[in-house]
Amino acid sequence: MRRSHAPPDRSLSDAAARRLRDARVTGDYETLLEAIPFARFLGLRVVDDGAACRYVMPYRDVHIGNAAKPALHGGTVASVLELAMQLETLISQTQPRLPDPVDFTIDYWRAAGPADCHVAARVIRAGRAVAQVQAECWQDDRERPVAFARCNFIMRAPAPDQRGSSARAKSPQPLN
Repeated sequence: MRRSHAPPDRSLSDAAARRLRDARVTGDYETLLEAIPFARFLGLRVVDDGAACRYVMPYRDVHIGNAAKPALHGGTVASVLELAMQLETLISQTQPRLPDPVDFTIDYWRAAGPADCHVAARVIRAGRAVAQVQAECWQDDRERPVAFARCNFIMRAPAPDQRGSSARAKSPQPLN
């Protein structure tokens, strides 16, 4: 017997939308990052210089993947790039929509050593349903990047109670 399962609700809760709105207004992204367990694990910080945000993952020994070099684990570098692109998409949108990654590509240019990682992310295009974002990761010198990534995101609509009174949820139509 085949069971049908509904997909998980990937929309932003009221509390998350409020946290995002407050972060945009104040420029303080700590509360937003605290709500993301993996961002907490990585120690991710958002540095907003007024013109653009930069994402910083401080070096920690647990991020080492090759102790002989030593070099950061490639998954750690990929994770900080993907998370930075998701956050950049969240922060740059006027509507609270959750960016769900669909396609992620990374080019590793050199090994990341035991130092902080800095990421600059840029939304290339953001429509109602899809966003394309790119990011670059470096350590001590921005002119010597460690990795470059691109990602396509599906933009999940807010929960029905966040759409306003004029929006109505469409009910499925029977196939006759």
